[in-house]
Amino acid sequence: MKRNISNNGKYLTLLALAAAIMFWSAPGAFAQNGTPSSKATAAINTAVGCTVSSTTNIGDTLPMTCHDVFGGTSVPVTADNFVPVMNATVKVSNSESLFVSPSMVTGLYTNTKTKTNTGSTSTATAMGGVYERAVLQDQNGNWVATAFPVADCTSSILGCQSIGSGYGVTIDSRVQTLSQSLSDCVVTGGGSCSFTSTIGLILQTTSAHTFNFIFPNVGVGTYNVQIQMAVNSDAQVSGSGTAIGAAAFGLGSVTVDVVRLVNNFSF
Repeated sequence: MKRNISNNGKYLTLLALAAAIMFWSAPGAFAQNGTPSSKATAAINTAVGCTVSSTTNIGDTLPMTCHDVFGGTSVPVTADNFVPVMNATVKVSNSESLFVSPSMVTGLYTNTKTKTNTGSTSTATAMGGVYERAVLQDQNGNWVATAFPVADCTSSILGCQSIGSGYGVTIDSRVQTLSQSLSDCVVTGGGSCSFTSTIGLILQTTSAHTFNFIFPNVGVGTYNVQIQMAVNSDAQVSGSGTAIGAAAFGLGSVTVDVVRLVNNFSF
């Protein structure tokens, strides 16, 4: 009985030793400097960024800030410029690729009103848009690459939006145009006519979006994956009317996965 117990103990000890050897010798288990290589990471965003454009020539009260449109305290964002909203650090031990999947809640607000007299036409146009891209940086913050498919964007591709010197993918966009025309008043039977027509249209939406980005064949090293957002708005009136356009982004998250694609993968 004692001999059997001793043999079982030796057997279990050998199993544990073999498992330890397999773990420590596994490729990519630990980098050469002892820091574990990353296989996945994540980040979240809770800041609100938005922009508002408005114009009127009929005396309407216009919203002056994003707070007046969407509610809540917001971070000011310059239109047509990307703003970093989420960062995730990942360490790549081999020539692998990165799958980046950010999700973002966005909001659009468009308000158009026209006031037209007989024999005239008035048009009000409001727009808002939210755009996104993923950028890869080295440890010093230097740009390494823009993620695909945005890296292949041109002005002729639906969904690609030119922002500054680069492109972003359109996450949310709306153009609202309201036009109104009234013909001249025709008086019959000795009577008279005089009328004014005012028409208004307001749309506000909030939605969540996910777009997948890819960094293929990333070299060995430690990188910072940065999600950048941009918002844009515009408001124009021809004739008499009011136009308000606004766009915002808010709650968001991003996941980054280190993957190995098929050999010699390319788009």
